[in-house]
Amino acid sequence: MGIGRGRPRKSDPDEVLDKAMALFWEQGFEGTSMNDLASATGMAKPGLYATFGDKEALYAKAITRYFDQSEPVFDEIFNTPGPVKDFLRRYLETIAASLNKEDCPSGCFMVNSMIDCASQPSSLERLGRDFHKKRQAALLKRVREAQKQGELSDETDPRALADFFAGQSLALGVMARSGADQKALQSFIDVAMTVLPEDANSGG
Repeated sequence: MGIGRGRPRKSDPDEVLDKAMALFWEQGFEGTSMNDLASATGMAKPGLYATFGDKEALYAKAITRYFDQSEPVFDEIFNTPGPVKDFLRRYLETIAASLNKEDCPSGCFMVNSMIDCASQPSSLERLGRDFHKKRQAALLKRVREAQKQGELSDETDPRALADFFAGQSLALGVMARSGADQKALQSFIDVAMTVLPEDANSGG
């Protein structure tokens, strides 16, 4: 009795989404076509539409996956007790370290998405900004806690400080996208840290 060929193996949606994410990350929303996505993922266009929806829906799922994958790392940073200077430096250095990995396209996918927002549908622009606002809120909470603990003076504006460091995280992404190496990113972080008052508790 012969052995049948069986059904072809179905594509794993997570693997397909990872490949789509990498392509969007490298080429941007506008520069990526459904034909490109079909070629990169190995899934025919009808299968992509059936599984993920149109290009806009697939991009939204891809950037949401990127954010969800990075959040455990940042949750650990935000929830680790310690001086505010150490926390903010670690926050920026973690971002910088992720930007020049050989297996990742240039820059930060979320930053790239925000830079390219003019060429995106409004729903995708809002999605990127919403993710950034979540990081801003987490930074603000940590800075306010540091002020309550006496690490920062009463004259410090917590929101302005949190917005500043959220902005530096975006700037690091822009620098990496333009070709800055790890040494340049580290120098940028060193300068950014000088905005904190000298008497802020450094744990020393």
